[in-house]
Amino acid sequence: MRLFILGVLTGFLIGPLLATVIMLWGLWPIAATAQPPIMETKIARRTLDASVSHAASKVKNPLPSSNDTIRAGMKLFRENCAGCHGQPGKPSAWGTTSFYPRVPQFADEPPNKPDWQLFWIVKNGVRYSGMGAWGGLASDEKIWELTTFLSQLRKLPPDIRAEWVQETK
Repeated sequence: MRLFILGVLTGFLIGPLLATVIMLWGLWPIAATAQPPIMETKIARRTLDASVSHAASKVKNPLPSSNDTIRAGMKLFRENCAGCHGQPGKPSAWGTTSFYPRVPQFADEPPNKPDWQLFWIVKNGVRYSGMGAWGGLASDEKIWELTTFLSQLRKLPPDIRAEWVQETK
């Protein structure tokens, strides 16, 4: 039993110790253009999800999910977000290659978070990711319009989907 406990403790210590040595010796890839290691990506995504879930208040979107609100959010996205997050058929060249972590391309991979989390991310930004905080630049109403659009991307009304796809061609 003592050997088992010693083995478990050793296992828990060797992994983090080895990772620390690799990082301190400068062997961990840090270039923004480098492909992140799979484990780093998984840990970063889980950390982001847990942190946003913990930090964001579970507030209800005060705006109706109307076509007007979705269109207003789509306009904001095109003007302020598409440069990094891309558009249908036009992924961001530098958002997909020159950011670390890579910038999600929402036309291909719509966000899968509730409104309240999307609102918090847009308003507060995400440290170490290039996602800036828009809370000082845009009103809460504008951020909610954008949030409404983003949360509806998977199920846009047909006429808005046509505009979303057609305007990028």
